[in-house]
Amino acid sequence: MPAVQREPEQQVFSVVILGNFNPKIFHPFWYAQNELIAEQEIDEADDVLSSSEVSMFNWHGIHFQIEQHRFGLTTKDAAQVPQLRDLAIGSFSLLEHTPLSAIGFNLESRFQLPSRDAWNSVGDRLAPKDQWRSVLEDPGMLSVAMLGKRKNCSADRISIRVAPASGLENGVVVGINQHYNIETEQRVTIADRNNEVMRALKDDWKSFRNYAESTAVSLACDGIEPTGTES
Repeated sequence: MPAVQREPEQQVFSVVILGNFNPKIFHPFWYAQNELIAEQEIDEADDVLSSSEVSMFNWHGIHFQIEQHRFGLTTKDAAQVPQLRDLAIGSFSLLEHTPLSAIGFNLESRFQLPSRDAWNSVGDRLAPKDQWRSVLEDPGMLSVAMLGKRKNCSADRISIRVAPASGLENGVVVGINQHYNIETEQRVTIADRNNEVMRALKDDWKSFRNYAESTAVSLACDGIEPTGTES
C-alpha cells in the first residue's frame, strides 16, 4: 500500500523583523544600488509601492513589505528561501544603525488529506472531543494553538497553530513561528541587538526550516492510514 502523501500542497516562508524603519528607502533601485539584486533585474520587480508609510513589491517570487515598525519578506517558492534569507542579511548589514527589537521566522504549511475521516482524525488526535461532549453537540476542532520552546535553540518561544485550511478539501494548515525578543537588558546597544538579528539569520534559519517542516508533517499526517493499493 502506498504511503500517505506527506508533502504539503503549499508552503509559505517568511522572515519578520520589528524595529524603526524608513519604508521609502526599501525600493528595487536601493537593492540594486547596493548589489543585493542585479541592476538588470530591476524591471522584474512588479506591484511596486513606495511611500513614507509602506513600501511593497514582488521580485522573483519574494514579496517585500516594509512598514514603519515592521520589515517582512515572504515567499511561496521553496527554491527562493535561501535568497529570502540572504536579502534579509544584506538589508541589515547595510542598515547596521537601525534600531531593531525582535525577529521571527515563520512557516505555514497546507496539507490535503486523503479523506474526510483522515481530516477528522487530526482533530481527534490534537483536540480529543470527550471533554467537550458534555457541553457541545457534535464538537469539532476549530484550531489548536500551543506555545513553548525548542531544545538547543536561543529563541524566546515557539508558537504552533493547527487549523482547517480554508479553500482546500480535507485541508489542514500548520503555522509555526520562532520568535526572538532581542530588546533585552543584556543587549543594551543598537549594535548588540542588530548582531543578534544577524546571528539568528545566519546560524538558526536552516535548523528552523528543518524543524518546522518536519513538525508540520508530523502534526498533520501522523497516524493517518494509507489509502488505495499498489497496482
